Amino acid sequence: MIRIAISFLLLVFYTLGSSTLAQQPPKIQIMLLGSNHFGQAGFYKDAPLADLFIERRQQELQQLRDQLARFKPDLILIEREPTAQSTTDSLYRLYTAGKLALTDLDYGRAETYQIAYALGKTLRHDRIYGVDYYGGTSNRILNQGQGIEYYLDELKTFNVLGSQINEPFRQGKTTVSGYLRQLNAPEVLQKTYHLMFVTPAKVRRGLLNTTDRTLDSSRVSYDYVGADFISHFYNRELRIYANIVATQLAQKKQRILVVMGQRHAAVLTKIFENDPDYTLVPVGDYLK
Repeated sequence: MIRIAISFLLLVFYTLGSSTLAQQPPKIQIMLLGSNHFGQAGFYKDAPLADLFIERRQQELQQLRDQLARFKPDLILIEREPTAQSTTDSLYRLYTAGKLALTDLDYGRAETYQIAYALGKTLRHDRIYGVDYYGGTSNRILNQGQGIEYYLDELKTFNVLGSQINEPFRQGKTTVSGYLRQLNAPEVLQKTYHLMFVTPAKVRRGLLNTTDRTLDSSRVSYDYVGADFISHFYNRELRIYANIVATQLAQKKQRILVVMGQRHAAVLTKIFENDPDYTLVPVGDYLK
């Protein structure tokens, strides 16, 4: 009798478990494409081969977009604030209608336009959505305090790595796809994350060198200056994450492409790794 009861309970648990698994919705696929800001004049003005407007780079961008199209994103998100969505919509409508050339825009070389807008047009998306939260403070605001050498030494090493990736592209030795693949390599994303969100905690007893209005200096502790530096930058990433999630919930899409600065991709990767509703799609699976 006891064996029958145990068997019955096991059958019930198995049935309930199978039913629960069957009812679970498919996970949302998300690709976080971290990019340099190609539209910043300092990146291309003294490096003609880094100019995305030249014919060679335009051909490479088409190849890049073809590779990303294989992911079949049904939602494309960019580094623009939701509060500026009307401007994003207006520019995108003009562009898709053939009434606006990206070369007419001062910042037309930017990844927002050359990758997100152009891919959205190819895939016939009605809209491109902004999910940024502005927080423009530079990471150089942390430059003093007890233990600052840990941060500055790592920053120097990181800048060397950045040059090793950036300069071959600026010299025309790397394609757009190859360049972005390097920027999004797991080890590079990890180094970016460690520099910005781990090492600064070693810095104590100091001040942040900034007058940026997005940072409330009254909330920065002298004793925990490095930790507060981290919290300021991480707060921006959490709000970007919240904007991404809110947009997905509103649009009910399942395959998301996010085109943002590389630092954002480094942090958002960590956040989405811990969100059971999402599956991260590595950039390297598509960019060659």
